[in-house]
Amino acid sequence: MASKTATPPIKGIKDNSRVKEIGSVYRRLGGSDWRINIKLEPGQGKKNFSISQLALLPRRRVLNATKHFKPAGYPWTIHIEDATAWSHRRIRDCPIRNVSKQEDQDQWCFSFESDGIEFFLPQIELARVLFFHYAYMARLAMIPNGLNEEFDIQPGDDPDITEIHIVPTSTLPLKARGNNDQRRVLAWVLLDEEARRSFISIAQHQLREGEERNGHRLWKFRFDPPELPNVELSVRGQFHKESQVFFVYEIYGAENLSTRSSKVVEFFDPRFAESQAGKGGGVQKAAVSTNQVLINDEELPAVDSEEHILDVPPVTLSFSQPVMTTRKASSGRRRSGAKEGLEEGSETGDGQTEVSTDEPTIRGQLPAAGFNAIDDQSDDLHLYAHKFEAFAAVVELLKTKGCRQVFGGVRKLPALPGYSKHLLKDGNPRCISFNLLNKSGKRYVLLEVDTSDYKNWLSTLLLKQPHRDFDWQAALDTLEQRLLQNSLNWPTPYINLAFPGHHKRIPHPRTPPDNRAFIGASSLQHWADRINLAMQCWCQ
Repeated sequence: MASKTATPPIKGIKDNSRVKEIGSVYRRLGGSDWRINIKLEPGQGKKNFSISQLALLPRRRVLNATKHFKPAGYPWTIHIEDATAWSHRRIRDCPIRNVSKQEDQDQWCFSFESDGIEFFLPQIELARVLFFHYAYMARLAMIPNGLNEEFDIQPGDDPDITEIHIVPTSTLPLKARGNNDQRRVLAWVLLDEEARRSFISIAQHQLREGEERNGHRLWKFRFDPPELPNVELSVRGQFHKESQVFFVYEIYGAENLSTRSSKVVEFFDPRFAESQAGKGGGVQKAAVSTNQVLINDEELPAVDSEEHILDVPPVTLSFSQPVMTTRKASSGRRRSGAKEGLEEGSETGDGQTEVSTDEPTIRGQLPAAGFNAIDDQSDDLHLYAHKFEAFAAVVELLKTKGCRQVFGGVRKLPALPGYSKHLLKDGNPRCISFNLLNKSGKRYVLLEVDTSDYKNWLSTLLLKQPHRDFDWQAALDTLEQRLLQNSLNWPTPYINLAFPGHHKRIPHPRTPPDNRAFIGASSLQHWADRINLAMQCWCQ
């Protein structure tokens, strides 16, 4: 199901403007800022946008909406066997007359058959969904050898680990460095042979096919798709029943993407070293509401401005074998001087802050902004189970003391508007281990939160089930939310109310200061003994 998140308003266009056509991309000769021709309905003076806005601009989307609009087009699911076998054709070749006669008829589509339907998929729409989630990637795609200039890939100490070193001069945004969803997609582009070949083909086609005219370089966007075997695309578009032809307006989901890379990808980041030293460069603050900002598409952001994160309608992605990404400090020699909160932005009359979603530059004046444009739905909880190995060992010890495990699992803490501690400092999700135990006919829950990125552990929480029909799912949802709102401290007022007299915090064993993950066998036994003793007291 598509997201109901609204698109942030863009300065200079009318309310309730619909994207009707998407034309060529262009830049001034000697310049590096690519823009794209867009025809809006109703017609208006603004006819082009920065390429950084592509994440917001599928066909038929309504911009600056003053009310809720149902997404345009008929929904369909496309099953892909091999996208490299697709034909390259123009929009004018589409048999649907009102599509082929538009002004963007010379733009490139992929043409293919699936389940007896002939599809015309605009090439820039597939690239938007696979690659163009923020300004940096859109610009990098246009630069020959851009990936090699920004990233140094090296084998890790373990065969299942690959190291990606972000060069000190890289302009990769902090959001992408500190966000697990965006890091995973970046790792896919860098390490998967098919994805990398496809990304690189964008610049290759631009060099071969772009034209210079009237002081500009003009290009009809085209690229070579990755193979995408067994991928399912969730799309909306126009279906012409008589001819069995489907023209795609928008892709809003890509499921079962394959990744040919190591199981673990470590990003070494000099900006993360700065954040560890208290000099900025950490994970951004929580996303801001769309009604608090106004995107100024004609201005550039300043280099040292704080990066606002904008919630936008995301594309849902999932990987069949998701990789585990981490962010580590690097000994890069260059200091970027990143600071927080220097730019307040220009205020508009209605209290909105003008921001720019382009890449920061020394010529820029506005605060920078990036998009929350990816909703990663990969089945990846198994990647974080190792964070609870010691805790799992304690549960096994409790089984030897008369406990039966009814349920045990790991889940991610939820993302709450205005809060950020659902993420670890390296951008990975913060998880909680939930274990429902039965001892002497009574039920208990043990909760353990991953606080490996903090100086102090959060104590293990033991709760006794208040009554037989107690709703643990609802209680856990509430507990997680209040835990985050309480800055990773157990919410005492709620616990006292929900579990009066039947809750206890069990301190963790002491660990070596240089290796917090190490807990010896005797310490594990002592940890289990304290939990068991608390249960026995409640059984009496």
